Amino acid sequence: MQKKLLSCLLTAVLAGSMLAGCGSSSGNTSSTADSVPAENKTEAVSEEGGAQEQSDPADNTAINATGTVYDLGGLKLPICDPGSVTLTYMGNDTWCAGVSYNDGTAVQKEIENRTGIHIEWDTYSSDVETVLQTRLASMEGLPDMVEIPPFDSNVGVDTYSSNGVLIPLNDLIEEYAPNIKALFEKYPALEAMCTSSDGNIYALAGWWGDINDYVPDYLYIRQDWLDNLGLEMPKTVDELYDVLVAFKEQDANGNGNPNDEIPMATKNGIKQLYYLMTGFGYDTNSLWYTDDSGKVHYAAVEDQYKEMLAFLNKCYSEGLISDDLDGTLLTQNITEDKVGIVCHDPADNMASSDDLARTSNPDCDYEFMPVIQADENGTARMTKRGLTWHYYGVTSACKNPEAAVQWIDYVYASQDGLMLYNYGIEGMSYEYDESGEIRFTDLITNNETYTSAFSALRSIGAWPTYFINDSGEAFMKIFEGTKVETACKEAYGNMENPFPEMLGTAEESEVYTSIWPDLSTYLDEMFTAFVIGTESLDNFDKYVETANSMGMQDIIDIKSAQYQRYQEIVGQ
Repeated sequence: MQKKLLSCLLTAVLAGSMLAGCGSSSGNTSSTADSVPAENKTEAVSEEGGAQEQSDPADNTAINATGTVYDLGGLKLPICDPGSVTLTYMGNDTWCAGVSYNDGTAVQKEIENRTGIHIEWDTYSSDVETVLQTRLASMEGLPDMVEIPPFDSNVGVDTYSSNGVLIPLNDLIEEYAPNIKALFEKYPALEAMCTSSDGNIYALAGWWGDINDYVPDYLYIRQDWLDNLGLEMPKTVDELYDVLVAFKEQDANGNGNPNDEIPMATKNGIKQLYYLMTGFGYDTNSLWYTDDSGKVHYAAVEDQYKEMLAFLNKCYSEGLISDDLDGTLLTQNITEDKVGIVCHDPADNMASSDDLARTSNPDCDYEFMPVIQADENGTARMTKRGLTWHYYGVTSACKNPEAAVQWIDYVYASQDGLMLYNYGIEGMSYEYDESGEIRFTDLITNNETYTSAFSALRSIGAWPTYFINDSGEAFMKIFEGTKVETACKEAYGNMENPFPEMLGTAEESEVYTSIWPDLSTYLDEMFTAFVIGTESLDNFDKYVETANSMGMQDIIDIKSAQYQRYQEIVGQ
């Protein structure tokens, strides 16, 4: 009954005064209840069914269209006279086949209904970075809001803030974005990684700081293959080697052919095998790390790393690692019931791998692996995924940055917006049970087109690619009662925070962009060469010397300076 009462309060919020600066793109503003459609002006109803007078709710609360109250921290809806403001957004399209933001999704339409702001979407599923870089470089036809290239680093923030494409958001956030301010207070690391060296915030980082407490990203293994061969789950490097040999030689998939198994394959290229570095004395599987004194290291140019390369070379030469070096054939090989261990993949992908393999083997059972140790007394932990991923900003072409920042505040940081982001729309994708717990509907759990709950949610616009802020709680709800939930709970508390990716100074960015692309390519190529044997490990010292001559120490110095700034901002 409480929810029914609350649902009737929607108009109280809609009729409330709106924040200043939220006018149409022509400069008109709307701040009165007259802008609310008449059909939305209803009176509250008590639990007994009688009408009662209802005052406007406090400024720090609002009620969404589903009838659930969320604290919007001072942000009122709609942001402006519905339909009076149009903003443009440019970036990645959805991660759901056959669905595009350009065509509109249920969640996008619901966001427009609640905020009053219409978004014209200009999103791409391929060649996104090229399109964005061309547009931003030309300074013509800029969108109001943009996903900032290159996506695999944060150097674009400095590039496009320096040339005037991106505007500083500090004052706008202070005045118009109470939820972003609260998010920064909750996660100082996020604010640190959004803050440029001049103290300004030119872009907001996609935030994985919450979900990454729950989502381990490591290796998973065919438990049914282990059972077929009477093997235990490997926990050390030696045990892993024995399992790989058995998978190769003993017909682990039980199809009568002892020669079609691929003991281990990688998801994102052979260089991801560095995840096994915990088996060689490293505390975590992060190439960038700090020691007990706070000194910054890059593992791939250290002598200790050579031991892992020797192990991987041995495995590769014996046919224990797939020769599909870039992972192109991984999906096909899993589908054909050939892959024993998948290296470097989030725990939730076990479920989709099961679905693939069960087309050939209904007994397929991938399970998440414990962190490989050097020996039985090892205490190494896995590294969480990066805290941030992709950046988003407001451009100098935006004529209504106040409205843009308020819209971002809603979709990126408000509880109401994040309910839409992570769960979709009540009555469509989820409902509340008698105890008040969220339960996904058949649209999500029994979707005939999208068998993955993630894909089903993305098909209606949830879990989007823009202004990322993924919820660990929502993630666990999606996989409630599954082995993914079990794996995540087992890994919870056994993960280390990743090395922070801070924004550089102009000088740092210039040095970084002049060195790192070529250097990182060289490091990756040499990793592959050492593993597959086209380069002898006798030349490891020469490899390190070459890396240093290419500027490795300069990159380490930059990372060290950025790490120091991070420590200062987060107060550690």
